[in-house]
Amino acid sequence: MAKQKTATKHTAKPAAKAKKPVAKTKPKTAKSKPFCGRQPSAGRQTSAKKTKTPDSDNVHWIISQVTNMMNDFIERQNVNSTLTGIERQRLIGAGVRNYGFIEKAWDIARENPQFLPSNFTLSQFNANIQSLDDYRQLYWVLEKFLQAVNECMLISADASFRDALRIYNGLREQTRGRVHGAEPLFMALLRFFRRRRPVEEIESEPTMKELEKDFMKLIHGKADGEIVIKNETPHLTGGERKIVDDVHKGRAAIKETAEASIEE
Repeated sequence: MAKQKTATKHTAKPAAKAKKPVAKTKPKTAKSKPFCGRQPSAGRQTSAKKTKTPDSDNVHWIISQVTNMMNDFIERQNVNSTLTGIERQRLIGAGVRNYGFIEKAWDIARENPQFLPSNFTLSQFNANIQSLDDYRQLYWVLEKFLQAVNECMLISADASFRDALRIYNGLREQTRGRVHGAEPLFMALLRFFRRRRPVEEIESEPTMKELEKDFMKLIHGKADGEIVIKNETPHLTGGERKIVDDVHKGRAAIKETAEASIEE
């Protein structure tokens, strides 16, 4: 009998194990949750194609959904998207002051219907106010959403720019080391760091300070170009003077210019 009892004990153990509840696995929410942090650099890649991040599918799905909702909103609300600038100026917006005026006018009209103008429908006034409140609420929600997207875009732009700056610094060092084929690639990136002179500044006559500055650059070999001064003094008129300042930085001026950031 003792052996049978031990046998029953041994057979009862698997049944006890079967009664234990199975541990629930946590749902994977990483794909559905947008990631706005800085993504680490993937290092060297054998392919030049852009790889998708874990949240790329989610972002593309949001874009398609927002686009569909926008088209549906335009169709249902009969939005006229072809308003000209003059037509928009004729419309009266509802800022803080105007919205307060609308609410006060509604309270007065609702409590004193005997003073309403002729052919005035109070229900239509109420419907317009309700639509205004709905649109304002929708605008606030979209504004917060746009702010969140803008922050994610800024973080991704910062990470992307720093990666591009690492490529630029590497090409600069290789150009200084006279590595074959590195200089044209470096020059292609260097042009984004050069400040372009405005058209008005190029066409207008340079000032004395600008002439002195450009003259010193030419003397010390820090720039390429020429400065031409033409002067004509006829007897009847006061004369005419023309100054041509065609000084620009050349290859000799490529030193430590573009290490900080691009000025846009």
